Amino acid sequence: MAETVTWSALPADHIRAAVDRLRLHPGNAAGTGPHAYTEVERRSRPLTHPLIDAGETLLVLPWLAREAYAAYLDDGRLPHPDLPVPVAQALLRHRQQLDQHLEREISEAVRTAGLPHRFRLLEKTAAGLGIPGLVGEIDLLVADPATGRLWVIEAKNPTGAVAPHALLQHIQKFTTRYRDKLLAKAATVAAHPGQAAAACGVTGEQDWRVLPLMVTRTMEPASFLADPHVPYITAERLTAVLADPADPEPGWIPATEPAR
Repeated sequence: MAETVTWSALPADHIRAAVDRLRLHPGNAAGTGPHAYTEVERRSRPLTHPLIDAGETLLVLPWLAREAYAAYLDDGRLPHPDLPVPVAQALLRHRQQLDQHLEREISEAVRTAGLPHRFRLLEKTAAGLGIPGLVGEIDLLVADPATGRLWVIEAKNPTGAVAPHALLQHIQKFTTRYRDKLLAKAATVAAHPGQAAAACGVTGEQDWRVLPLMVTRTMEPASFLADPHVPYITAERLTAVLADPADPEPGWIPATEPAR
């Protein structure tokens, strides 16, 4: 304990609280209530409680704990059903930073592609530019005069899911709340393509076709549905997809293959 306090420069009571939360012992091994064995997000288990009581000995699973917590922290959360308020607030700030990083990534990608664009087109601003009826803001609107494409891009960083029921809820939420709204925004832009192109700084008569595109920070399970409706990519693939003269097909666009 003393070595950890010295190394971390944190108060000893903070270290004790962290150790207590990570301990798996008879008092918490069974969880807090009835649940299906598949509901892994709600269960205390060695993966989330890697410090295991064994009599007078504390068994440590360092590699497993590191991998598990690194994956959860990369998603902006921790593998516990309930957390102290300060911890929850810190994780919320971390997720906000991840969201901002995603925005910076797509910003850099479209600038690298060298295409006229408009970031965060709000409903009120869009109406003033001759695009009324927009349902929510457009994260990124891109005009490509060479190919006649208007890209309506939605950038999302949803929390992942592990348990089957949680994964189902995730996909349902993603498709109804995010994907369907993206399609609605694309339909609004398709009704006013000239005005949308002008919002990106492109004027003059031209035929435009509107393409919705979902950009996520990590691979999105909803992209593997039988009928995904829209193409999905991660931010590092955005420049390549915008530059590809072929329109992407709905579903996941893998990083190891050219967009088709």
